[in-house]
Amino acid sequence: MAVLLTPRFRSLGDQSELRDPGQSGPSFVSPRGGLCRKRRAEVDDIWKQQTLLRILQLIHLPFLENILEPPVKPQNLQLIKGEDVVISNTCLEREDISNLCLPEADNWLNAAIECLEYFPDQLVAAVSQQTLQSTDEETKLNNQKKMVFDVIVKYYNQERDCLLTEEYFDVYSGILELLEHGKRAEALEATQLCLRLLLPNIREELSRLLTFMVIASEPNAYRLQKQYDNRTVVLRSLTKAVLQTRSLQKVQTEQLVLFLLEHHSELFKTPVTLLDLVSKKIKRLVHGEDPDAVSGFTFCQRVTKKEFEKQKECTIHYLRQLAHEMNSSSNMSQKRKRKLVKDFEKHHPEALH
Repeated sequence: MAVLLTPRFRSLGDQSELRDPGQSGPSFVSPRGGLCRKRRAEVDDIWKQQTLLRILQLIHLPFLENILEPPVKPQNLQLIKGEDVVISNTCLEREDISNLCLPEADNWLNAAIECLEYFPDQLVAAVSQQTLQSTDEETKLNNQKKMVFDVIVKYYNQERDCLLTEEYFDVYSGILELLEHGKRAEALEATQLCLRLLLPNIREELSRLLTFMVIASEPNAYRLQKQYDNRTVVLRSLTKAVLQTRSLQKVQTEQLVLFLLEHHSELFKTPVTLLDLVSKKIKRLVHGEDPDAVSGFTFCQRVTKKEFEKQKECTIHYLRQLAHEMNSSSNMSQKRKRKLVKDFEKHHPEALH
């Protein structure tokens, strides 16, 4: 193993007993009633189902179609117009990375190299050649960092999809709403759950990029630009690689990315609540029971009949008040009023009596 293939490569969301989907390894095999390979699909479904249900408990989602079946979008990863570049998202021990000969103990460069492992071979080769040409020991390290940072920025500023794509926009909005109300713990859990919906290779690439952004944005790290502090440069250069959507304002996008950077060490852990829910489901599956017989979730609160009648009377009162204001409004056409009255008669007839 080359010195630059650092030991920080980790298995995200690893669950040794529950078998998180997207992980390789032995299947569920037990002498008595254990899960066998044919049950793997059922276990994967349980993980996704419970992840989505927990997200729904934390934030409101108006639509689920894109989250349940996210569209697969091809990425344009060509560096030069007209030139085909083969991109591999598999982490390989490539000769070019092995030949970079960068300091093993430098966390900044180690984090950058882990990002490079997802880059096309020609970019890594170019970095290797430029590194080998540098001979001045006094400025060599800073030159290497500047070169590697420029390469990373260039790669992620191509015409390509960002790592957090548009289909999860409603989840991002929900997380921002939680942050606006000061519910940071809930926002962190919702983020952890959302990241579990990503493909394993995208999740790993995002983890590496966020780690590099955190290290590079530290005030005492290598100074990326003289006129701006490191955090400003990192956010301006790489925010688009993490998240870019026209549905969010620029300040909202930066707020969400900053939140990711602040909690990057916690983002890819599996919430305890989800582990508990999945564990109960899998135990039922192991024992041959229907895992869906008990949902494990309650989306409403049970009230007494007296409290229900009280709430019902209050609702009817406000509906009647709304109907009266609608009928006496001078800013509404008669045609519009007739349509609304029909809607009331259909859905809330008690409000008109």
